[in-house]
Amino acid sequence: MLLVAVGFAALCLREAWLDAPTYDEPVYVSAGVLGVLHHDLAFNDEHPPLPKALAALPVLAARPIVPPGWERVDEWGYSARFVQAQLRFGKLRLVMFLSRLVPILEAIAIGLALYRLGSMLHGPPAGAIAGVLWLASPVTIGLGHLDGVDLPVALTAVLVSLALLRWLRRRDRGSVVMVGLACGGAVSAGPTGLLLAAVAVVVVVTSGWRGQGGQGWRALVSGLAVTAITVVFVWFVYAALDASVLLQSSPVLPHPYLDGLHYLAIHDTGGESVYLFGASWAGRRLWYWPGTLLVKIPILTLLVLIVGPFALRAVSRQARREVLLVVALPALVLAAFTIAGPQDSGIRYMLPVIALWLVAASAIVEVTRWIPGSTVLAAIVAAAVVMSADSFPHSIAWTTPPFTPGYEYVSHSSIDWGQDFFLLEQWSRGRRPYVSFFGTRALRNAIPGMRPLVGTSPDRIVGWVAVSATILTTSDPAELSWLNSYCPVATIGGSILIYRFRHPPGATLGPTRPANVCEGEYSRQIRTATLAGAG
Repeated sequence: MLLVAVGFAALCLREAWLDAPTYDEPVYVSAGVLGVLHHDLAFNDEHPPLPKALAALPVLAARPIVPPGWERVDEWGYSARFVQAQLRFGKLRLVMFLSRLVPILEAIAIGLALYRLGSMLHGPPAGAIAGVLWLASPVTIGLGHLDGVDLPVALTAVLVSLALLRWLRRRDRGSVVMVGLACGGAVSAGPTGLLLAAVAVVVVVTSGWRGQGGQGWRALVSGLAVTAITVVFVWFVYAALDASVLLQSSPVLPHPYLDGLHYLAIHDTGGESVYLFGASWAGRRLWYWPGTLLVKIPILTLLVLIVGPFALRAVSRQARREVLLVVALPALVLAAFTIAGPQDSGIRYMLPVIALWLVAASAIVEVTRWIPGSTVLAAIVAAAVVMSADSFPHSIAWTTPPFTPGYEYVSHSSIDWGQDFFLLEQWSRGRRPYVSFFGTRALRNAIPGMRPLVGTSPDRIVGWVAVSATILTTSDPAELSWLNSYCPVATIGGSILIYRFRHPPGATLGPTRPANVCEGEYSRQIRTATLAGAG
């Protein structure tokens, strides 16, 4: 586990240095810096602020440029100014690298926590399987080096499960405190932490309820204690960042937290275009999540996730009960919430579920007793290392074979989140390309010598074209769908498609699925453009 963790850290640190700011990171970094330096919790509409503030602490070592006037502009506008200021003073790459150090540590902590949880439930070999499959995964490497809100939720989910397992086995006051602190961390990490806290309270109360000898009342008191510790923890976090929140009236949670929930309820309610397996739509489709997992999860991990839980039939009744209460129940609640959510926009939302399910699936060691444990672990580690090496240094854009190239199958943070801006900037020098870049607002027009692709008639385009995969498939597929009738001559990082036209292409609607890379110096038309294909 330690060797795998060291390898994971090395890969993540390298990609954290190479990758440009992704779509949401400028908002998170600027919000974290403002929260720590200026105690401003109103700038970022999405709450809670704890993960962003923690990730911002290493950034302070770079003495980032903090432009004035954040109180008078929206978070997206100011975050663009923040990025432009770092870019102008030559600090952008260093600031982004430092902002990713804490997330990398969080991803490693998840792997070690999975090892601990799996070891307690099924033994050290099972723990090693869960931890290795988490750390040595292109998905974890790709998302684990970014400053976001998904990793903190995944970490606190595993910590809540660990605390619940301790409660089930000890039933003492210390265990109650541990569950409360873990739930407080979960609620302070993200809104879905409220679900984890609710599950934890239900498990504490129902598992301790006996109805005789006062056991039921003690279980109820324990549940109330967990709730109280959770609330106090959340208030402490907000008061540490901005003591003025203590003066704001709120029945249970800080007023900014409730405002954040209201903001998400309004803005994360669908309407965003989604793409998967050549189909583009707005809203939600239930088959999106199994399809995304099929494309993004390494085949070995996927097999373990599917087959592993059936091995729980080979364990004791007590062990099955523990897995159900501390692992399966939280994972199923989070999965149901994510699947029923209004948006389908990337595998990152499933990170907490994947982490917990790895523990349940690690029971697969119970049906492989006839194979030496060292052999099983060696095979898993070897396969995981090969997959990780195959994804480096473009792990965000990695997809499992045969779903390659990935831009033909998925979009958004599962393939293209604006991470290849630095590579695009380097490639563009001297080419004067037509560009349509999906990424943070501050960098969309910062390509050297670029000419705008959107708004330019295809019958006027000659030369190089660079377009982000997400723009082709989701952002405005109708306007640029004509490109999908032509094959790109190359890709940048697997997320940006490069075309080159000797003569102006035809200006007709094309299919929704981009074409595979073709041989030769110039793009050629390989598909018939039809109106039906644009749906």
